[in-house]
Amino acid sequence: MNRRIRLAVMTPLIVSSLALGSASLLSSSAHAATPSLTCSVKKSGTTGKFDVNVSGAQPGVRVTIKGGNSTASSLADDSGKASTAGFIPVGAVTAQQKNTKVTCGTVKQAEQKDAQSQFSTGFRKGFADSKADCKKEGPPQGIAPLDANFVKGYNAGAQAAIDKFC
Repeated sequence: MNRRIRLAVMTPLIVSSLALGSASLLSSSAHAATPSLTCSVKKSGTTGKFDVNVSGAQPGVRVTIKGGNSTASSLADDSGKASTAGFIPVGAVTAQQKNTKVTCGTVKQAEQKDAQSQFSTGFRKGFADSKADCKKEGPPQGIAPLDANFVKGYNAGAQAAIDKFC
């Protein structure tokens, strides 16, 4: 190949690869500088209170959590996490740090998620207990009353294990 043709073909390839490499370095540093604020709402027992967990916050900076007329604030720790326990929100819950505001979810969503979680936990426990001895006994009683969704899941899991293995 002629030297001039080789230079004419290779020069644009080399220049474009250098430009793309530096552009990717610039874009990756821009993403690292801005943390992404995320949060979740979880029901706290049967008292009507909720736990709100926030992650991706700037360490040492106050995070404000709002839900209806309820407001709580917490400092983000070194890992960028902040939380509040025993929060009594109404409707949608939001978290805000400086100019960044995110929606965490609603009270209704947290209650539904808790109900599904309780049913699933009860189902697994009932399935394991009944698979071991082929007896359908009620869920184990403790000091605190059991969640109704846990009991429904336990009974469904026990029946499924008996139908499949006994």
